Amino acid sequence: MRAITRMDIQSWIRAVVDKGAGACAIKRAFNLTSSMMRAAVDDDVLAVSPCRNIDLPTIAVEPPQWFTLDQAQSILDELPTAWRTMCLLGFYTGLRWGELSGLHRHRIDRRRSRLFVVEVNAKSGIKEYPKRSKSRREVPLPPHVLEALERHIHRLDRDAVVFTTLTKGRAGRLLADSNWRGQTWWPTVEAAYYFDTDGEQQIVPHYPPHSMRHTCASWLVQKGVSLYEVQHLLGHESFH
Repeated sequence: MRAITRMDIQSWIRAVVDKGAGACAIKRAFNLTSSMMRAAVDDDVLAVSPCRNIDLPTIAVEPPQWFTLDQAQSILDELPTAWRTMCLLGFYTGLRWGELSGLHRHRIDRRRSRLFVVEVNAKSGIKEYPKRSKSRREVPLPPHVLEALERHIHRLDRDAVVFTTLTKGRAGRLLADSNWRGQTWWPTVEAAYYFDTDGEQQIVPHYPPHSMRHTCASWLVQKGVSLYEVQHLLGHESFH
């Protein structure tokens, strides 16, 4: 480790850029290397880290991907009832996928047409957001979304997770993001069509589930909702 210089690190970064590695992958590799070098400094193996003042490739920021109302409706029309309700909630509340798949029945206040975002379905299972987190919030439910939710939850126990697996023999389990995308979302998006302003049939954009959240934000802004209010409703730390 002592033989590695700052120039060696910079040369390594240039070499992987020339080989065509992506900026995100390069940054992850560099961060891992940098953390190892910092640990070596902490343990007095090195006097200074060679991972300082290194030029990394810029990660391109892609604009948010969102669906029009017609595109979203064509996706909803292709979905089985249970998943239609889940995605309807996603489009009109902007909940993250983990918040949708971690929603519990007792977090839905039907009398006040609200739901409370408290739990999230993570890779390690259901966990609660910290009480001071902006992700923990109250979200209004449009009437047609609440109506669909009521039909879906009327047979569920109070503490049940609202959206779970449906496969025979494996029903009632927490949803896994990758499985749900592969088995439900992508086949639906690929089968969905809509008509553009000229009346021509078009394929729905191939956007991931997280685009439901961007879609909700875009619709709210188009309706004149302030960025600060959108930030609160979606649980963003910042509206930028």
